[in-house]
Amino acid sequence: MKKVIQWSSIALAVAVGNGVLVSNVYAQQAEGFIEGSSATLSNRTMNFNRDFRSSGGNAAGQSKRDETATGFVLNFESGYSRGPVGLGFDTIAMLGIKLDSTSDNAGTGILPSSFGDSGPSNYSEIRGAVKANILEDTVLRYGVHLPENPVIAYDDARLLPNHYSGYSVTNSSIDNLFVEAGRMNKRGDMDGTAEVKGPFGGDNDKVVYLGGTYEFAENLSTSLYTSKADQLWKRHFAGLTHSFDLAEGLSLTTDLAHYHTSDDSPTGQEFGNKATSIGATLGAGHHGFTLAAQRMSGDAGFEYLDGAIFLANSVQYADFNAKDERSYQARYDYDFAGLGIPGLTFMTRYITSDNADVAPGVRDGRWERDTNISYTMQNGMLEGVNLLWRNATIRQDVGLDDNGDIDENRLIVSYTWDLL
Repeated sequence: MKKVIQWSSIALAVAVGNGVLVSNVYAQQAEGFIEGSSATLSNRTMNFNRDFRSSGGNAAGQSKRDETATGFVLNFESGYSRGPVGLGFDTIAMLGIKLDSTSDNAGTGILPSSFGDSGPSNYSEIRGAVKANILEDTVLRYGVHLPENPVIAYDDARLLPNHYSGYSVTNSSIDNLFVEAGRMNKRGDMDGTAEVKGPFGGDNDKVVYLGGTYEFAENLSTSLYTSKADQLWKRHFAGLTHSFDLAEGLSLTTDLAHYHTSDDSPTGQEFGNKATSIGATLGAGHHGFTLAAQRMSGDAGFEYLDGAIFLANSVQYADFNAKDERSYQARYDYDFAGLGIPGLTFMTRYITSDNADVAPGVRDGRWERDTNISYTMQNGMLEGVNLLWRNATIRQDVGLDDNGDIDENRLIVSYTWDLL
């Protein structure tokens, strides 16, 4: 983080009277428009299979969704021109190519398809943004955004990431403090559907947000955010992360997250909710053991946009975010570098819930079991290629989810080239 810039009246007068000197100082510090540029090309190939185990399939009568596609993301980020106000621009270009899809099995979200329509053979888009860096610690941006904070966040869980369009400002002039604010006017879906106004595609046309993170120490940080999704809700978030060493090779990390959402919809749809989760992870060498609890309260469940749910029990399929739902998680991670196999990791978790308000006088629960196995090639021609298998088993009544019981597998092969 940058240090605070402190101006005395004399220093300010000198700086104003010697603008050339100030420009020269920042010209030496800045990397430059070309020198600071970077470009990457990422490829992801995915087979997405979701098997609806309930009798009759999902609510639409679909027995399964099964599609395969490959996607490319070209991401260019320029440096900043030299001077106290540096200018630059970013560009992101995305291409998705259908490898296998039928109208009966469409609708996985990795392609612009739906049940009864397998969609086009490919889809693409290109977006850009202009940006300005002021005194090296304040960045203004207009255009495409991939926000990643608790109240508005992009989603990259399918083939290509979704995105937002709008403007934002970030500041890091105070040691250990990062602050950001913005207004997002449009969003694009992960499956390549056109940009639409509003987070749900309606007339509501913006999300505004303000917040930041402060690090009290290396092992203690907090986040505070507030936001307003037009004609939907007002939302506040508070988070706290703390970690400390118990002994050599043994550590404990605790994460606390709380959302407070108030209804702001003129349509009568209810969004009032309080959502809280706490998780504790014991790290022991190459092992990780996690326990987490999460609770919903209020007049409704927790609705959110894309990836903006920073709660412990938001997992591969379910978020355990129904009205009044209480959920609990046990998780185990292992890094096989401990057995001499670097690049291979394993994760498994089990989440169960109860007390979900699914109908007047009816309380219900569900469970999900997830397993991830990931391997990154360490050498040879395929060095850097990542292979990932994500498996999920979900058992729930239709009252909680129209899809009912589900078995899901995602097979993903990915690689990133550094072009600049």
